[in-house]
Amino acid sequence: MRFDFTRPRTIVLAALLVGVLAGMVGATFASLVTEPRVGDAIAIEDRRLARMTPEERAKAQTVSDMAMVSRHDQSGPGLFAAYAVAGAAFGLFLAVTSLSLRTTFGGPFRRVALSGLLLGSAMTVAPWLKYPPNPPAVGDPSTVGERERLYVLMIVLAALVLAGAAHLSARLRAAGWLDDRRVVAVVAAGLVAASVVFAAMPPSPDPVTAPANLVWQFRIDSLVGNLLVWTVLTLGLGTLWAEAQRRAAARAPGQNSMPLSAEMPAS
Repeated sequence: MRFDFTRPRTIVLAALLVGVLAGMVGATFASLVTEPRVGDAIAIEDRRLARMTPEERAKAQTVSDMAMVSRHDQSGPGLFAAYAVAGAAFGLFLAVTSLSLRTTFGGPFRRVALSGLLLGSAMTVAPWLKYPPNPPAVGDPSTVGERERLYVLMIVLAALVLAGAAHLSARLRAAGWLDDRRVVAVVAAGLVAASVVFAAMPPSPDPVTAPANLVWQFRIDSLVGNLLVWTVLTLGLGTLWAEAQRRAAARAPGQNSMPLSAEMPAS
């Protein structure tokens, strides 16, 4: 009740706090569901090391020993800390995008929901479709850096496609296109651009030799965990913003006030 949602900095602060909470929810899901898959993958890697020659085993263990964080920390405090930081970062992106979104139709909840859908698609779904993650200890450790670069590049390109679609939608709206024709044109252009990006990006450089069932269970669990963070964050911020607008309207009956979502400066 003390948050003044007419101020952008208040919305950013609320998004950061809700993002940390959403990160804790995602970390709990990962700890209960995803981490057992990681343990199974590590067990498979240990059995593979046992079949190696002493020279091969020494080389593989040297690469494994380069990890900066122990397995205990990765699956415990490190897991929750990482999700908290990621949730806060997602919250910051969501707040900035919601404040920058030009549409005011449907109020703040619709604005936040649309922003969350766009960001979740660009930052989670698109890179997952092209470069789905592998559990630790699966694949060639020497390709980690290249895989990370490709993953980040995919996020950037997906964001550019969405930004281009938003710009095209605004231009068509200004040109007087009807909503049904405008939506069809924007979706078609977005699909074509996304198809070009997916076709142009190179395949994953990491060969996967672990059982496909284990790898895909981990990949699906990872996707669900990230989407859970986006869902809690989007619904949480949207609800807080909409509730603040209703409370502000109730405290000032009879005044001709604009909705809070319309008072935000568009960029």
